[in-house]
Formats: sequence, structure tokens, C-alpha cells
Amino acid sequence: MRRLVLLLVVLLLMMMYRVEASAEAAHDLSFDENQQFKILIVADTQDTAQPQQAMLRLLNSALDVADPDLVVFLGDMIHGSSTPGVDNVKKAIDAIIQPVVQRGIPFALVFGNHDYESGVSNEEQLQIYQSYPGCLAIEGEEMPGTGNYTLLIDNPLIPESPLILWFLDSGTYAEPGRGKYGYVTEEQNEWMLRSNNEFLARYKSPVSYVFQHIPVPQVYEMITEVPFGTKGSVTQYGSNFLKKWYIPNPDYIWAGNLGEGPCSSEYDSGEFSAWKSMGVKAAFFGHDHLNDYCGTIEGIDLITTAGIGFYMYGRGDEHGARLLTLYADRPSEYDTKMLYYRDIVSEPLPGLLVPWLGVLFQQRLLIVSGSLLLLIVSIILIIRRIKKRKKKHEDV
Repeated sequence: MRRLVLLLVVLLLMMMYRVEASAEAAHDLSFDENQQFKILIVADTQDTAQPQQAMLRLLNSALDVADPDLVVFLGDMIHGSSTPGVDNVKKAIDAIIQPVVQRGIPFALVFGNHDYESGVSNEEQLQIYQSYPGCLAIEGEEMPGTGNYTLLIDNPLIPESPLILWFLDSGTYAEPGRGKYGYVTEEQNEWMLRSNNEFLARYKSPVSYVFQHIPVPQVYEMITEVPFGTKGSVTQYGSNFLKKWYIPNPDYIWAGNLGEGPCSSEYDSGEFSAWKSMGVKAAFFGHDHLNDYCGTIEGIDLITTAGIGFYMYGRGDEHGARLLTLYADRPSEYDTKMLYYRDIVSEPLPGLLVPWLGVLFQQRLLIVSGSLLLLIVSIILIIRRIKKRKKKHEDV
């Protein structure tokens, strides 16, 4: 009897292994015939169960122009607080994933600080994404966050230098005393270092690229604080709003735009130090909708991607997605550029203030403006009525 039970367990494990192996084979990531690998990075779709058509137009156009081998969603795929409940979350997710699935492109993702606000956990949302063909995201080992994992791209020209794509959950909001926004924890750093050692045991010189939502605090070493009124300076949202102002430091930032002070994590968990010891080539972030700067500090490229969504704020016709091109013959080099709405979409932008404030803020502004107008009209009518009564009384 024991032998029979053991045999059944072994058979079950073999079946599970075959399913996993076939899934990996079905979504094998490899360089194309030109020995290139193209990734379309999509940040902050941040939409609802009724997605904005401008966002969908931009997403579809970016997919067609880039023709990528992989799509990476950099977090805040949904605006959680405006997308309550499983049904709404499924509709919101379906809107952004269908254009990818219809083109047969595999995709990966990390979570942001707004996804969970729907009341549907990130673990549950991950299962929804995994129900689509081509989803390469997994929950990963037991550690803080949902979806800490790697994807390996074998290098046919330099086998000892495959590409390792690291996907990290940068959390939501920090604990008291550690600033506002989340960060990659010490436990996650330990996993990275341990996993990197395992890769080094198999490959002589793997090349690592990191993808996460919230930027590391080291981005502030690439910008300069300046007095209020300095030309081109931007402020940071949050506690330093209108208090601190910044401009890019050209010694570090070599491309792109600084449209807002980075809302990076403030607590330094040692993630950047881990990257240095791992030899990470570049890290890619979302979160700050107005930023798409590229900079280098201590040998690591820190690159942001402007928001693609129109439900929340953005940078007018410079909403976009980032194209990243990797090369087999030079795995430590890459090309990257933003694909802006103005350059790849023929339809006009949405009207009024949507391209800058987003649909949600415009709705709120219209409500406040309408209420204020109603209040003013009411006050005027009351004043007129009082004057009428006063005049009538005087006439009597």
C-alpha cells in the first residue's frame, strides 16, 4: 500500500514537472534572427473597468511600432481605489492585457503601490494575469511582496553571458519613520544576492537588468536641489511639495525629462549596494508619470518611463511607453527610447485638461468648480432677494 501511495506521488510530481516544463518551453525567450531582443516597457496604465480610449490607442500603437519580444508592465496597472471588487479588477486587467495576448506576445509584470487598493490582493490579481496565455510572472519564493522572480534569456553568440531580467515588488507605502513610499526589503536583497551567486555558478558573466515600480533613493544623487524660481526646476509631490525644487544634473542624466521630483523610496534597504555587487547594468522604474530621464550613477543606469495612462495625471502628448533593445553580441549594451503619443498615434488627444490632469482629477475639478459656481449663484440670488425685501420695506 505504501509503495502504491509513493508511486502515485511520484507520478503526480512528474506530471506537475511536465506541465511546468511545457509552459516554460511554450514561452521561451530568445533573441530574434537579428540577434536582438526587444522589450516594450509599459508604466502606469493605472486605469479602471472603463478604460480610457486614449490609453488603449497609445498601447496598441506602441505594440505595433515596437513589435516587441516581451512586454513588461511596470506596476500600477489599475487605479485600485477606483476599481473595487474582483469583477471590476478583471475588466480593468483584461483591457490592457488583451492587446498583448491578441498579438501573441509574452508579458511579465511587477506590482505598484495602487494595484492592491482595489480590495483584491496582489496575489489574487497575479492569478488573473496568469490565466492569460503568455504570462511569465510568478509569485516567486516566500519573501515580502508578490512577484519576485527572474527570466533568463540564453545568449546564442556568447553562451557564458545570458541576460537575466529581475522583477521585484517594491512595495506600496513605507512604515512610519521610513518616508512615504515602499521599497525592496532586505529579505528581497538577500534573495537577489543568493540567486545571483547561483547564476554565477552556471555562467561566467551573466548580464542583469532590473524592473520595479518605485525608484531607489539614489535617483536623487542624479539631480540638484535649487532655489525656487530656477528655470526648469520641478517640485516633488508629497511632504516637500512646493518646498524643494530640482533640476537634472548633466553629469549624471544623459537623456530624457525630469517632469517632477522623483517619488522614490526614502529608506535605503541596501538594494543599490546589492546591485553594485551583482554588476547590474540597468534598472527601470515607473511610478513618476512625468519622468522619463536616463542617468548613470556608480556604473548603474537608472531609467524611468513616463506614464501611459490617461485616468491619472501625465505629460500631455508625451504620454508613452519605452522601447528597450538588447543585443546578443554586446549584452552589456542596449538602446532605449520613448515612444510618445505625439509620434505614434494619429488621433488627437482627449479634450480639456485630461492629457495633463487625467480623467479623475478633471472630474473632481469640474465637481468642485460646479459646486463653487452653484454656491456663488446662490449667494448672489440671496443677496438680490434681501435687497428686494429691503427696498420693498423702505417703500412701505
